Amino acid sequence: MVTVYIEEAHAVDEWPIGSRICYTQPKRDNDRIRIANDFIKAADYRIPLLIDPLSKNNPFSQVYSPWPIRFYVIDRMKKFSYIAQPIQGSFSLQSIKNALDEAIRECK
Repeated sequence: MVTVYIEEAHAVDEWPIGSRICYTQPKRDNDRIRIANDFIKAADYRIPLLIDPLSKNNPFSQVYSPWPIRFYVIDRMKKFSYIAQPIQGSFSLQSIKNALDEAIRECK
């Protein structure tokens, strides 16, 4: 199982919301890597995190249109086992947790 870090949906220089988001939209791959590393440290994140590279025109974003609020779980067979679809601008975090739990069980 992996995670993919994509564009900042609410970068402070584009579409800021509240005060929790404190990053400008990355301009280079290294900017995105720095932000991802900050997240990994702050959240003690343990799932491998891939970067959607700016240098290649954000290929994951181009193919899957993963935002504003989309979550995909990719199973050990490298297939989407879960695709979250928002309902009225939101969705159940429990559904995402369940999909992740199932993917983790499959990997063991």
